[in-house]
Amino acid sequence: MARNYGEKPSTSSMEEDLEIEQSMRNASIIDHQYEPEHHKDYRVLNAFDPADKSTYSDMIHIDVPDTRTLVERSDGVTKYTAYNIHINGWYHGSVRFSHLYEFAELIKQKFSQRYKGPEFPAKKLFKLDPKAVDDRRAKIAKYFQALVQHPEIARHYLIEKKLLGFQIDSFRATSQYVSLDVYLGNGEKTTIKCLVSDSTLEIMRILAEKLGFKTKDEFIYHFGLFMAKGRNPSAACYSVTPENFNPLLTRFLRNFEAPFVSLSTANQKYNENGHYNFLCIRKLIWDNRIEESAMTDSSFVELIFKQATQDFKNGHLDPLKEDMESKLKYCMTRNDRISFLKLCHQLPTYSYEILSPCVCDYPKPETPCEVKFGKRQIVLTTRDELGTAKQSLFRATRIRVWRITQIGDKISFQFEYLMAKDTFEWITLDTNQSILMSLLLQSIGSEILYEHNNMSIEQQVMKEKQSKGNYVETSDKLPRDPKKPIIVLKNAVEETDPLGVMEHYHNYNRMLTTISDGIPQRNQAFTDITNDDL
Repeated sequence: MARNYGEKPSTSSMEEDLEIEQSMRNASIIDHQYEPEHHKDYRVLNAFDPADKSTYSDMIHIDVPDTRTLVERSDGVTKYTAYNIHINGWYHGSVRFSHLYEFAELIKQKFSQRYKGPEFPAKKLFKLDPKAVDDRRAKIAKYFQALVQHPEIARHYLIEKKLLGFQIDSFRATSQYVSLDVYLGNGEKTTIKCLVSDSTLEIMRILAEKLGFKTKDEFIYHFGLFMAKGRNPSAACYSVTPENFNPLLTRFLRNFEAPFVSLSTANQKYNENGHYNFLCIRKLIWDNRIEESAMTDSSFVELIFKQATQDFKNGHLDPLKEDMESKLKYCMTRNDRISFLKLCHQLPTYSYEILSPCVCDYPKPETPCEVKFGKRQIVLTTRDELGTAKQSLFRATRIRVWRITQIGDKISFQFEYLMAKDTFEWITLDTNQSILMSLLLQSIGSEILYEHNNMSIEQQVMKEKQSKGNYVETSDKLPRDPKKPIIVLKNAVEETDPLGVMEHYHNYNRMLTTISDGIPQRNQAFTDITNDDL
């Protein structure tokens, strides 16, 4: 249940968290059952159901909103139509039909028995008129949107390679080798040499080596590469320095894209009023115990310390008691990293990613709110009629379903929360950071699953590679109404797949699934939640 921010967790509450963490299940589905009659253009872009499925998947939503006319590189004269591919809400590349057709043929060759969905549009022997081009565009979009609902296809390394190739070919780079600036947690810039075509994972490996991490995997699993911009919308930001570094995350980069290309494209297409995007490293650690367990690594401590001190300078740790603020400043003066971080671990405000203000329907519709993700929970700050701030916590282990929906141009992030025994309520956030929120919530869930299984990441990988179990399909058939609580009987979730898209899904080989950083898990359903737990 949501509770006020300042409330001190009781022993029973802490036990409750552990109980629920062990009983919630996490994964992804597409849900078309909730379709309000008054919104015929309503569509669920993607949905994630912690009560269903056996995997934690990274969301990948592909759309083809429009086309553009390009000129052949070979002669500089001949024109052709390219289809603009958008992935996770951002422009990815412009691809000609013949290349997309080759991609679809590859899918047919590799996954003909697994793919269930609309066919890719056929070739035509004659030139298409504008109406036919748009019809083809719509069919291509439907094909991709169906394709990515098959996890064993969407996460395959061949798909990742093809998507990366589309982006690189579309970019038309003038040089193969480039310098890439990446900002650490305190605004300090580190510059690396890389290829234009280097994927996110390759960039992370280069960074891990430059930053002196003993093992690259530790860096890759605990930190993420993000695109960000300045937090003040009224002030142009042409350069980033430690003095003005206060990043607002806009995008979590994944391994089907090249960071250099993504950054260059974003600054060409999405720059507004001098607000340029930049790349930065942020930690993906959602429990202080994990930080404490890794403090024997000096490189890890250094990177965490830089982000923590900058959060302190930017006021993200407020409110602070006077004696605590003095202790933190003293540790910073002495450059005592360990003591500073241990003090931070005592603060209820430490270790959050603060996102853009948005509008929510909690506790009532059209409520302005501030949002932050951290400590395995979502915190919403709202104000009453007198301007008094109230903070409500929504623990990740109580979120049964979350999804991203679109009504016209309006995109929302929705999650279904366990408010009380057998009672779920939808919370809706109208925000342009919906996809980012979903990816952050997935990261939180992955951390919980790792801890739940009491294994190291390496052990989890080996377990998955050796797994031969089948996928258990489940789906929630209850009506979706974001304005009303949903009453659910214990263990009433039916095991079925309404769309049939998961029919042939089995646990897959970890070595061939690089789009998702999550490792499939088979978790227990809501079997032990009682009044005492709530």
